[in-house]
Amino acid sequence: MAQNSDVLNKKSELLYNEAKINAQAGDRVKAIALLQRVLKNDPDYYMAWFGLADLYHEAGERKSEQEALMQGLKTGSDHYPNGFKFLATLLYEQALYNDALKNMEQFNRLKNRLSFEEARLLESCRFAVKAVDSPVAFKPENAGAMINSAEDEYWPSLNAEANIMVFTRLIKMDQNGRKLTYPQEDFFVSHKDSDKWQKAVPLGPPINTPENEGAQCISADGRLLFFTGCGRADGLGSCDIYMSVKQKGVWSEPVNLGAPVNTSAWESQPSVSADGHWLYFTSNRSGGKGKMDIWRAEKLGVTPEGFPVYGKVENLERVNTPGNDLSPFIHADGKTLYFASDFWPGMGGKDLFYIRLDSLNNKPPQNMGYPLNTSADEEGMVVEVSGERAWYTVNNKGFGGRDIYSFTIPQPFRPDPVSWVKGRVVSRETGMQISSDIVLKDLVTNKLIEHQYPFENEGEFLFCLPAGHNYGLNISKAGYLFHSENFNLINAFSRQKPLNLEIAMDPLETGKSVILKNIFFDTDSFNLKPESKGQLTEIVDFMKGNPGLVIEIGGHTDDQGSESHNLILSEKRADAVVQYLIIHGISTGRLKSHGYGFSVPLTDNSTEEGRAMNRRTEFRILEERQRVKEIIRN
Repeated sequence: MAQNSDVLNKKSELLYNEAKINAQAGDRVKAIALLQRVLKNDPDYYMAWFGLADLYHEAGERKSEQEALMQGLKTGSDHYPNGFKFLATLLYEQALYNDALKNMEQFNRLKNRLSFEEARLLESCRFAVKAVDSPVAFKPENAGAMINSAEDEYWPSLNAEANIMVFTRLIKMDQNGRKLTYPQEDFFVSHKDSDKWQKAVPLGPPINTPENEGAQCISADGRLLFFTGCGRADGLGSCDIYMSVKQKGVWSEPVNLGAPVNTSAWESQPSVSADGHWLYFTSNRSGGKGKMDIWRAEKLGVTPEGFPVYGKVENLERVNTPGNDLSPFIHADGKTLYFASDFWPGMGGKDLFYIRLDSLNNKPPQNMGYPLNTSADEEGMVVEVSGERAWYTVNNKGFGGRDIYSFTIPQPFRPDPVSWVKGRVVSRETGMQISSDIVLKDLVTNKLIEHQYPFENEGEFLFCLPAGHNYGLNISKAGYLFHSENFNLINAFSRQKPLNLEIAMDPLETGKSVILKNIFFDTDSFNLKPESKGQLTEIVDFMKGNPGLVIEIGGHTDDQGSESHNLILSEKRADAVVQYLIIHGISTGRLKSHGYGFSVPLTDNSTEEGRAMNRRTEFRILEERQRVKEIIRN
């Protein structure tokens, strides 16, 4: 019996070695046949099982590979620890996370030290098991037939009001139901009327072309569209980022963003911050950390045609990995970045992640959990300004192909509260919209947040207002009295109700006045607060730009306290503003101050809200030493 066993083992060894020679020569079919002969003679010849698994892996036959690995591990587990790792990889790809973890832990016990990739797989298995055991609240809802169709719909993008959605549709059939030779990617747009989306229609030329367009984003105010175009005559690389500006309801001819945003490599998947200051995108350019990296470019200025100019490109090193990190979305709070990655610990494929840019150095990106993330690819998610709802694409559900879905974001992954203010700027005399300089500042830091020049707007604006700031808005136009607004969200811990304003601008005429809503004093004091600096600087600039004006600064109080006390307080407050203007170069002959106490209330003093309105500083034109109406006409 021993003699027969030796003969059998020798025969199996010869067949095994012949199989190796054929495998190395590229004859996979013959190598598999030889290994199967080995196993017919000796089912316990474990290296033949592992050899078969290797050949099936090369052929992409995952099921056969898995069966071969399992058979080999039954007989030779101690001789080939890698078998546990390869089997764990297959099980992980099938979302069989518990079995995958058991095999990786066995591999970890048999091997003294794990490589980086092996440790990463073990960590992902552990994460996935924990995630399935502790699922996040997740209930996706189909966007409906007004947006989705039997074709593929994907890559949704929204404006700040979440009432305009631009998305990509892959058209595979013509109008007669015949299959197109080359499928066509075009942009479609749907508008929300009350609570219902309207039938999506093509965005049309000049955005849609006979070529493919995709991976787009729309600015918060709906005025700018950034998108990806590939293989174009004016392209710098295989795919570039383009932009278009909406003017008088019409999209302009798209322009290539050019260098340094675009390179000879692949650039795609733009996401512009709500204030327009940063443009995030994906690229495989040199100098990154991985295959696909997330980058961002800073806004440097605006062209006369209203196109933003971006430069100073930087790599998000704390986000990027040696793998693929892509589809960035920067929320309107300016701090919360959502993106997809196939490298950070997850459920397999590409998962959706969340990170706070103000904690990049302290915390790694957080996986958004199961069942939002699965073993399939999840990417291309956008989040409404409210921070409560997100939109993304789901495969093979709903109306056919890929459909757009929305869901309520689990609480741990929500961004900071954000509100927004939307306004129309009109002439009080004509009621017509007028283009103007519109400036939004952080009054505490005196930092400029956004400046829209007259050539950028048509008398309309929309600004997102993240909580935690005290905002000052100033609107000006040559020939008109300026206008200011204040939005104090320092202590706003929840999303504030959005504001809709209609701002009527008065011409520069004697008797016209405006409330200085961003002049602040300490309580019961005439000491100007630092937050007043922005408004004071704007008044100085206004007076220097209109040297013929003589103005009065009027101080007003509520009715708390005696009449004499409030009269003196209002006089000192008005004088404090005048003294600031004098120190900064405005002639004393052009300035008057007057305290009114509580003699000229705007509203009832019986409520705190009313008293706050009555405590104010006003700017009034007393005299015009030069005519300015010609400026308005021109």
